[in-house]
Amino acid sequence: MQTTSSPTSATPSSDYKTLPFLGWCGLALAFVVMGFASQATAGDTSTVFYQYSLAVGTIVIYALIAGLSFLLALPYENPSQALGLNPFRWKWVGIAIGLIIGVLIVGAILEPFLHGGEEQGLAPDEWEPDRAGAFLVNGIVISTVVPFVEELFFRGLGVRALRFLGPAAAILITGVVFGLSHGILGALPPLALFGIAMAWVRLRSDSIWPGVMAHGAYNALGVLIIYVQLAY
Repeated sequence: MQTTSSPTSATPSSDYKTLPFLGWCGLALAFVVMGFASQATAGDTSTVFYQYSLAVGTIVIYALIAGLSFLLALPYENPSQALGLNPFRWKWVGIAIGLIIGVLIVGAILEPFLHGGEEQGLAPDEWEPDRAGAFLVNGIVISTVVPFVEELFFRGLGVRALRFLGPAAAILITGVVFGLSHGILGALPPLALFGIAMAWVRLRSDSIWPGVMAHGAYNALGVLIIYVQLAY
């Protein structure tokens, strides 16, 4: 597929739209607050992957986020284009995956100091074959719905709404907010780098699809690793 021209060099003040900007900022702040609140109040999460309610709740919440993202993009002349739902060149998928690998390396180096992986605590303690169905459904949702909606909101709407500040500011702000929205300070550096990398790809490719695919592959690999560690 062919790409459209990149918007990185064109950031006039006329790019500013009040509703997308204020709406994105408000929702982003809410996500950060909820992220930290959920981490502070979370109990035992070792069985969350074995509960269908995780998939159902995620689909409902993320459908709401996606809907709000589309509504907030309506002030733009072409909402779907503004959200980055544009054609792309496949090389950007490879670039996005390469950047994620780099982020993983940085995360592995920082993990002994930050212990961000330990704070997440989402992996089950043991494999339960009789609950494999729920594990599979949750894995599919986490590898498809979550990457699409997060890229749509943070890199699609977020980068577009903040672009009037300049490409660097849009990339940095959305990346840091993406990291903070997980509510895990120990994991903030690699998560923020992840968000910054995907925002850069979104601007350079003028599309969120490379980020969606790379993000989905990353989440799917994480779920697969959890399964292998538990089952074998």
